[in-house]
Amino acid sequence: KNRMVVHPANKDIIKKNPLLESETSKFEYDIIKDYRYTVDKFQFHVPITMNYKSRGRINVNDSVCEYLKNNPDVNIIGIDRGERHLLYISMIDRNGKVVKDENGNYIQYSLNTITGNYKDSTGKNVEFRTPYHELLNKKEEERDKARKNWGTVENIKELKEGYMSQVIHHIAKLMVKYNAIVIMEDLNTGFKRGRIKVEKQVYQKFEKALIEKLNYLVFKDYDKTAPGGLYNALQLTSRFDGFNTLTKQSGFIFYVPAWNTSKIDPVTGFVDLLKPTYKTIEESKKFFEKFDNISYDNNNDCFLFAFDYSNFINKCELNKTCWTLSTKGENRCEFKKDINNGKGGFEKYNATEKLKDLFREYGVDITGNIKEQILHISDKKFFVSLIKCLKVVLAMRYSYTEEDGTKEDLILSPVVDENGNQFCTKGRNDGLPQDADANGAFNIARKGLMVLNGIDNAKTTSDWTTKIRNVDWLNFVQKQ
Repeated sequence: KNRMVVHPANKDIIKKNPLLESETSKFEYDIIKDYRYTVDKFQFHVPITMNYKSRGRINVNDSVCEYLKNNPDVNIIGIDRGERHLLYISMIDRNGKVVKDENGNYIQYSLNTITGNYKDSTGKNVEFRTPYHELLNKKEEERDKARKNWGTVENIKELKEGYMSQVIHHIAKLMVKYNAIVIMEDLNTGFKRGRIKVEKQVYQKFEKALIEKLNYLVFKDYDKTAPGGLYNALQLTSRFDGFNTLTKQSGFIFYVPAWNTSKIDPVTGFVDLLKPTYKTIEESKKFFEKFDNISYDNNNDCFLFAFDYSNFINKCELNKTCWTLSTKGENRCEFKKDINNGKGGFEKYNATEKLKDLFREYGVDITGNIKEQILHISDKKFFVSLIKCLKVVLAMRYSYTEEDGTKEDLILSPVVDENGNQFCTKGRNDGLPQDADANGAFNIARKGLMVLNGIDNAKTTSDWTTKIRNVDWLNFVQKQ
């Protein structure tokens, strides 16, 4: 007790949560650090077998598939694990539409900040918000500074575990409330291991903790005899025996291929399969010769590149092959190495104006046959610039900071839909993705919809697969 750290009652404590209005807090009682270690106690350790009267270990995955087969009342939660957001979720129904909550809000949002409740000294429920992403960033910066200055490196483990506890509880409640399955990307072990150096990336621990939580799920605020109550726990996943034995399904959790869930137009289903890159002048000419037409649209002030994927891909199995790229849009950007004192950064990129300047420099008449004029130019600099512009248009995902400090991470489609509209996530609230990570979560959920369709069409509960071919994925979303 002579080593106890005590903060005396009625003395100010500087806030740790930046969302709190007051800079300090006061408590009417002493706060003892690690109080549980200051009290004598006996600990009785005893192994407990849950559900020991069971007739034997059942196949949870098959039981889940039986329940899901042709069930129209099942929803799908897609979870994206990105860089800008620790976790992002999007929930869709069996029709592929984003679900609304009881307040009419679309269930697609970041889990960077967790909202919770507690009862104050008067018994009143108080809502609080914890910005975990911000706190983890700050903690990482402090730890990095401490290492460089040979200082004391503070522990980040408790903050991570606190986040995981909160977010797993949130997802579990969503699953039960909305009768939903969870879909995550099947990220290989190398990916997870490669991200461990980034301290706030908690992917592998999150997966394990979520599976184990759903293995024996109890809500303390439920009636003890109700489903999910103390005496009637839910088992929503298979037993976790390690990542080496984890398959594409663990109960109500499914894993789908990660290919093209973020950089895809959620309306038309367009993805970049052209992948333009400069090799030689002759190769560049062959590439642009495959386009059906390259023209300038005076009404919309943009350039149009019409093409057929069948001319670029051998044995093309896509149902929709004809597309028209448009340079219209003001939210594109490019990375430049020589700005921000050599640190690099993103700058706005107006593709239409860049092309106008390039064509003007090389005498290309944009009111004429642009493609034919391009094929008569034999200058490396011209084709390097032209291909770079095309790559920026096809990039689809753009991240930058506005002059007022607002950070943008958006999807801007390079193609127009059947109504002549070009999809952009910025400023949306219509049930379509609101930013780039929302697009990832939305399309992960749509791959989950393909899994459910596969279960529906299977002859038996084990006669289905989570294997989704890339071409089948594109044909599915383009049909949607």
